[in-house]
Amino acid sequence: MGKMTVYHGGSAIVKNPKILKGKNTKDFGHGFYCTIIREQAERWAKRYDRPVVSVYTVRMNTGLNILEFREMTNA
Repeated sequence: MGKMTVYHGGSAIVKNPKILKGKNTKDFGHGFYCTIIREQAERWAKRYDRPVVSVYTVRMNTGLNILEFREMTNA
């Protein structure tokens, strides 16, 4: 499995993300949202008083249910 760099925009550094199951108010349910587009993570983080972009090098896990979008949207 290959490695890739992903970004997470939020209000705090997330050193060890947790993948949880269930539904909440996110577009696609409970999960840990990342992007390969740093600009998108920076834009998301700007919604908070203390914007933070966490950077991860990850090895893909084929056992996860991953939704991939190739372009940034205005949402």
